[in-house]
Amino acid sequence: MEKKGQITIFIILGIVIVSAILLFTLWIQPQYISKKGVRLGFEGCVEDAVEQSISELGEGAGFINPRFTYSYRGEKMAYLCYTNEYYQTCTIQKPFLKQHLEEQMKIFLREQINTCYLNSIRDLKDRGFEVTEGDIDYEISIEPDFVKVNIKAPTSIRYGESGSRFVRFNVRVNSGIYEMIMITTSILQFESQLGDSDISSFMRLYPNVIIDKLKQGEGTTLYILENKLFKNKFKFASRSLVWPPGYDTR
Repeated sequence: MEKKGQITIFIILGIVIVSAILLFTLWIQPQYISKKGVRLGFEGCVEDAVEQSISELGEGAGFINPRFTYSYRGEKMAYLCYTNEYYQTCTIQKPFLKQHLEEQMKIFLREQINTCYLNSIRDLKDRGFEVTEGDIDYEISIEPDFVKVNIKAPTSIRYGESGSRFVRFNVRVNSGIYEMIMITTSILQFESQLGDSDISSFMRLYPNVIIDKLKQGEGTTLYILENKLFKNKFKFASRSLVWPPGYDTR
């Protein structure tokens, strides 16, 4: 009889626990803002901004406002390797191209990330949540196959008795920009050491990237890289190992 009483107590406790879980799931949980809900309002906006930055910075060789450029059909293509001397190979303008692009991307995204965050906070408040926001800090990292944004934004969200606190948001955007930076870095090495490069070898090694090489009359070479999958481009100019007018190089 004593054992049967203990079993009965355990069964009753089990029913109470299951009932409590169901009550929390069906009644309290809809009032609780989940990480997925925050991501949809904030991280999705950041993803769009990152894609825009990849496209626009690629057009300017990684510069927000390139100044040292070559004009080609109405476009200004930034020099990444240059010499104004005859018979000399060029000097690379940005030896650490990946780090340079990450820095420019961070500047490019600063206002947009802040706007995405503030709009998300405003939306939550309009829906009745009590929100306490913090200062935003973030880092950009260009990795193989994607761009990663680590955002630190301490945020507390409450609705009635339920609440949550978020500190970090991580955004990953699929991209081929890392591959194009590696190709560009290799091309610049050839330009600075030999005065020219063979793009056919790069296209065999990187089949997802199309490379156009356009020689100009005064010694400048234009390079246009395009990713077949993502359709974004990376454009730059180089002036290296230039011969004087009339000099026969045969």
